[in-house]
Amino acid sequence: MKLHTKTNLYTFIATLLLFSFGIFIVYHFILSRLDKEVDKQLLIIKSNVIKGLDKGIDPHLMFPNRSYNFSIKQIPTQTIFKNHFTRSSKKKTNVLDIDDEIPQRSLLFQTTSKNKSYEVTISVSLDERSKIGNDITTVVIIFILISIFVLFLINRFISSFIWSPFYDTLSKIKTWNIKKNEHLMFKQTDIDEFHLLNDTIKDLTQQIQVDYQHLKEFTENMSHEAQTPLSIISSKLELLMQETNYNEKQHKLLGQTYHATKRLYKLNEGLILLTRIENKQFAEINSINLASAIEEKIEVLEDFIEAKKINIIRHINSSSIKDVNPVLLTILLNNLFINAIKYNLDKEGFIKIILDEDCFSIENTSPQEKIDRQMLFNRFNKNSISGSLGLGLSLIKKIVDFYNWQITYSYKEGIHKFKIYM
Repeated sequence: MKLHTKTNLYTFIATLLLFSFGIFIVYHFILSRLDKEVDKQLLIIKSNVIKGLDKGIDPHLMFPNRSYNFSIKQIPTQTIFKNHFTRSSKKKTNVLDIDDEIPQRSLLFQTTSKNKSYEVTISVSLDERSKIGNDITTVVIIFILISIFVLFLINRFISSFIWSPFYDTLSKIKTWNIKKNEHLMFKQTDIDEFHLLNDTIKDLTQQIQVDYQHLKEFTENMSHEAQTPLSIISSKLELLMQETNYNEKQHKLLGQTYHATKRLYKLNEGLILLTRIENKQFAEINSINLASAIEEKIEVLEDFIEAKKINIIRHINSSSIKDVNPVLLTILLNNLFINAIKYNLDKEGFIKIILDEDCFSIENTSPQEKIDRQMLFNRFNKNSISGSLGLGLSLIKKIVDFYNWQITYSYKEGIHKFKIYM
């Protein structure tokens, strides 16, 4: 859920609760004011009743056209000296014979006139008053609901406008690429917090770019500078190994040193290649027939294939042509085929090659178990059986990503399969 949506939701809930409480207060305030008006009317009637009794007028003749209920009875002596206001209801049957409850307010009082005591009850119907209260409440509720809806829309619009610099910053960060060496430019804003956020992100990204460039230059320089001494060491070790004045132990140590140096040389060469791919230094593109490239690679590796008696199964579409860099394609095919040959069975193994218009797959038998997908393309993921440098699959993944292709891996019943969607 977006931040401003969550803010609007909480604001809407708080406003709804506040307005609901306000409606409750307004409704009871209106009823209270109407009750006071009815009480004033009852007190006026009481005053007229007392005046009529003092003048000897029959109380039932005082209000011939009254719109209220009136009862009076003579009592032995006055026992109540205050006004008693009560609320009650009475039933009336309408034309549909449905019983309705009619609210009413009553005034009970006792008075003494000409040495006689009377108890008087005056009741006024509150039906009209309830209708007025309900009408007012309905109008207030409708007004409040409309107000809430309008406020919600206004708040949403204002929030979108206010938060637009923040979302602009998020979109810029999402598309920012450290390898492009671009400086982030954010939308101007007069909100201090967003301005501080943008300045902080600018400083951080610039520092990251500087550190990345330094690390990149160090890696490139170190890799290139290491090539020459490694070549010299390797050649010198070869010369030393040709000498015969060593005992078996010394000769073994020289051999181990030589193999370690060659391994380090290949590792350094692979790292340089990975760096060149990441820096997009293979910009040259040619239209290459993939079927021809695959056949050439099989021909180059024919001696290794025959040495392990591997059967090659082909399902190749000869019309598949892609625009790729020849060097990268050679590296890609070389690593795929070398892995398929190197880790195949010693005999009765096979390599199956399938090439369609937009898909290429290579599968091979192998005594090795399934490779962990999470570590599949990680650098230096050394397999305990293979003893490899761990750069081959990483190079494959890097080339596939370079052309925005997709690669998948599967394993079933001793068969490893790599499939590239181009």
